[in-house]
Amino acid sequence: MSKRSILVVDDDKNTRDYLAAFLTSSGFVVECLESGDDAIERLASGYSPSMILLDILLPGKDGIEVLSNLKTVYPSIPIVILSGIGQIKTVVEAMKMGASDYLTKPFEEEALELAIQNAIEKHRLKEEVKTLKQQLAYVEQGNILTSNPQMLRIIDIARQVAATDVPVLILGESGVGKEVIASFIHEQSNRSEGPFVKVNCAALPHELLESELFGYERGAFTGAIRDKIGKFEQADKGTLLLDEIGEMSPHLQAKLLHVLQDAEFSRLGGKKPVKVNVRVLAATNKKLKEAVLKGEFRNDLYFRLNVIKLEIPPLRDRREDIPLLCNQFLDKYRERYQSVVQQFPKELMELFLRYDWPGNVRQLENVVKRYLILPDSDITAELRTANPEAAPLVVRGNVSLKEVAGHAAEVAEKEVVLRMLEETGWNRKESARRLRISYKALRNKLKKWQLVRERPAEIRTLVKSA
Repeated sequence: MSKRSILVVDDDKNTRDYLAAFLTSSGFVVECLESGDDAIERLASGYSPSMILLDILLPGKDGIEVLSNLKTVYPSIPIVILSGIGQIKTVVEAMKMGASDYLTKPFEEEALELAIQNAIEKHRLKEEVKTLKQQLAYVEQGNILTSNPQMLRIIDIARQVAATDVPVLILGESGVGKEVIASFIHEQSNRSEGPFVKVNCAALPHELLESELFGYERGAFTGAIRDKIGKFEQADKGTLLLDEIGEMSPHLQAKLLHVLQDAEFSRLGGKKPVKVNVRVLAATNKKLKEAVLKGEFRNDLYFRLNVIKLEIPPLRDRREDIPLLCNQFLDKYRERYQSVVQQFPKELMELFLRYDWPGNVRQLENVVKRYLILPDSDITAELRTANPEAAPLVVRGNVSLKEVAGHAAEVAEKEVVLRMLEETGWNRKESARRLRISYKALRNKLKKWQLVRERPAEIRTLVKSA
């Protein structure tokens, strides 16, 4: 048996002593308690055993009540019930409440070993299924790879609104992935078999953008020697993404509003209206509310587009996604560029995690491409210039992939712990419980990383005395 921890809860001292001796000799770390109240209090302190052996008959709260409490708060911890003869009805009730198995006293050592092994194996399989479900969730999200709660919420909303035909306004800094979210909405919609057409409103001057969107008829202007359909017609029965819509001129804003209201428009030089069936998505890195107040963007168009608003957070606010994205880009481009790179050096990944990425995911992708093509070049020069506090990359001699993986894992672990502490208001016991580690383990990590919450002096004094 592998060395894991087991909590024994039994009011009989002889049973506790026997189980402690036997399980310790079998390679387990054993802790024994004599009441359910003690067990509940012990787990609340941050202790997280691999499994629990719980007696049915206990002083105070009986085993069933304790089981109910523990399964509500700590559903993933396997619990094996210890029962006496004639308690079959109680055992059945315990199994329905989530107990992994039961043993009837007195029991053979072989039966005890088997019950423990089965409980731990069931727990392992459940965790594997959970991981597989998470991986399948990533597959369903297409090109979107994230573990950030805010991004996962945005993806969930995008999936829900995809089935409707309402406009969606996607906001965020340049490079955060607005086009990726728009593509995801299209792929999840009932228009997925239709075209997905993109137009960058900032890439063309006003006159050209109008003809690009709405097309023109022969003779509409000098050089118009034949009819040309615009992007709206190309996107018929599909989706049209108007990227950087904040750069659109007032004249085109008025014409776009007409299309959204009436589902028709006229080509340049045309006399007959053209009917279209298009779902419009709009994206911008501008603060449209401020543009409306300044008179730079039509108020009625803003409210027409802003039926559903998705605001994508910048990469600096979801740093836990950086290792995921780096590995995704590594897998995507390594073969294309015939790169010798198998993994990112720890210094480089550490710098990536500290850097603020003003160009967001697009900038990270380009930096990864450059590193795959020229791994010996100093690709961190621009990062150091823009982010002086970030340490320079220095890679000399042999690099241990094991060290790289270990360091990257620790950096990612630190990010997760910090996020959990922020979510719980730096409640370390609650954070330890959610992270499924012991309170002592969390304290040791915080001490190792020298992480201390900045508080007023009087609050720090109270914390130290707690």
